[in-house]
Order: sequence, then structure tokens, then C-alpha cells
Amino acid sequence: MKIVIATSYKIENETGTAYVSNELANALSKKNDVLFLCLGDKYTFTNVSKNLKLLKIPSIDIGKLTLPIITPDVVIKVFKCLNKFSPDIVHAQNSILNSSLVQTWTLNNKVPLVVTFHHIPTQSIEHIIPKLSKTRFVKLVQEFYVNTNLKKFLKYTDGVIALNKTVEDSIRQIDKKVQIKIINNGLNLNDLFKIKIKNINSSKRVDFIFLGSYTERKNQEYLIRIFSHLPKNYHLTCYGKKKNSGEYLRKLYKLSNKLKTKNVTLEDYTNNLIAVFEKSDFFITASLKEAQSLAIIQALASGKPVIGIENETTSEIINDKNGLIIAKKTTPKKFAQKIIKLIDKDNYQQLSREARKTSEKFKIEKVVLKIEKFYKSITNSNS
Repeated sequence: MKIVIATSYKIENETGTAYVSNELANALSKKNDVLFLCLGDKYTFTNVSKNLKLLKIPSIDIGKLTLPIITPDVVIKVFKCLNKFSPDIVHAQNSILNSSLVQTWTLNNKVPLVVTFHHIPTQSIEHIIPKLSKTRFVKLVQEFYVNTNLKKFLKYTDGVIALNKTVEDSIRQIDKKVQIKIINNGLNLNDLFKIKIKNINSSKRVDFIFLGSYTERKNQEYLIRIFSHLPKNYHLTCYGKKKNSGEYLRKLYKLSNKLKTKNVTLEDYTNNLIAVFEKSDFFITASLKEAQSLAIIQALASGKPVIGIENETTSEIINDKNGLIIAKKTTPKKFAQKIIKLIDKDNYQQLSREARKTSEKFKIEKVVLKIEKFYKSITNSNS
């Protein structure tokens, strides 16, 4: 099968969508011909391997955003490339920018289009600015986005991959007819499975980590407040891109100094996940919204119990067997007390084994088979 994967990010971008799109393109290319369309500094076409081709279109960085430069010349080049590749199916990631571009091509060439939403479509604006989600302005912007973009995009889409039931329900609020299949994200977890499950000693240093951009949605501020109530040997390290983190990162440093939390370290983003997870004991999150967090999946595969407040990911896959899930309105002090109580149970190895077991369904090898089957059902119904 000839497949196009289209995303509106650079491969090296910190976001989960960029990472999982790259993983999917590489995994699919083992048995299929794949063209991976993404953003770059300039227009380039590269043969990565026998079955994988990489097409980058020029983009510009504006603050935290990277936007494609879609000029008439770029559109012509992209369409010529797609014509030459002649895909059986196109798989877009989300519904804007490059996804809208490839949808136009699929409509003109009668090629089926599948889309995966990496956010909750009816809450996409809240995803960006969650603390303003209840305001009238955000609701109006969200309604405008749904009515002007999403409805039209779904009308001309042949199939949707929803990461979970929450995403599926969101899509059904917009479109009652489009074919939907629930298929979770897939990741290459093999190296993480090799990390040895250890034990902890609560009287010695206990290491907690969080991976994610320094943004209000990720809510590191709340994590700092939690650790101000924990013993000093309980240490938190946050990893995220400091570049363009701006005012929020300065706010975190200011809060940490005010609370004198010497057991919290704010580090820059790292690609060395093996080293990070090897030296950690728990993954902790206070993210306000997570359609399906890749960092949590990776933590589970590493055998790290996950502690977090309720969101779309934790409510789906975290429980008292593999970690701890805590109500959103829990105060930092009570959250800290629950962490201490969990560690005092002295069942760390059991939690770790269950964490790794939970991650099994997210193995890219399993997920790709489901996606390929969905592709075939779509292409067969369009033939």
C-alpha cells in the first residue's frame, strides 16, 4: 500500500503529535511505501530508505508556533509530488494547515483521506488556553472553529481514528456519519521495556519526573506547590523546551524561589529518555488536558508508576494498580499527603510491573496492524 502521512510540525518538534507521526511513518514503511509530509526550514525531498520518503515544506517560527509557508509555488510542488507518488490513502494528523492542504489534493484526485485528532476536537481552544476555558470569548472562538473548519473538514473525510472514547464522543458531536475507529497511539517501546524494575527506599532520595512543555496546560506550577509539602528527599525534575517558554517559565522560577523548593529542578528538553527514566522512580503529572499523553505511555513502559490528577489520559489508563489518580480539585497539600501514603505502602515493584503491563497495547507493532486494517476497510469501501 502507498500511504501519505501528513503533519504540521517539524520532526524535531517537542510536541507529541510530531513524535508519534514520525514513529507511525517509520513503522508503516517496513511493509508499505510511505511519503511523510512535514514542516522544515525549506522545501526538500529526501529518500530516507527504500520505502520511506520525506517531504518538508518551508515554515516560519512565530513564538511557540511553527507555521507552514504555503505559497502558490509550494502548493504546486506539493501537488506534483503527491501526483508522482500516487498514494492509495492519505492520513492527516489533525485538521488544519498541512492537513487542509492534502485534503484539497485528495478531493481533486478522489483518494481517501483518514485523520487522527491528537486533541479533543470540541475542546481544541481549551487545549491551548485551559485556564480560560469557561470564558465567553473562548467558547465563541471554539464554536467558530467547529463551524468553519471542523464540520467542513469532516464532511470530506473518509475515516477518523480516535485515540479514545472521549475523542470519539467529541467527533460525534460534530459529525454523526463519518466512520470512526478507536485506535490508541503507537510508540516504539522496546528500549524502555529493557529498563530494570528497581525498588525504592522512602528514607533515601525518591525521584519524580515530568516531561512536557513549560505551559499553563501542563501545570508545572501545581507540581511545584505539591513538592513544597513533601520531604526534601522527594525530588522532582521537570523536562521541557526552555526556548520560547517565556513568561510561564519565569513564573515557575519565581514560585520555586518564593516557596524555597530546593527539591524541584527545571531542566531543558532532552531526547535521552532512557537515561531520564532509568534514574527516576515515579512519573507525576498535573496536566489539565491530555488527549493521550505519550510521556505517560513511555513512563509506564519504563516500569514507572504514574501519579496524576484526572485528565483524559490518566482517567483512561491509570488506577491504583499502576499508580495513583487524584481528583482535579485536590489541594497541593492533600496531593502530597496521598503521595506519601502511596509510598508508605511499600508495593513499588508490584506497581511497576502493572505499569509496564498497561503499556503493552501502545506498542507500535500492535497499533500499526490495526491502522493498516482500517486503511484497507476505507480503500475497499471507496473502490
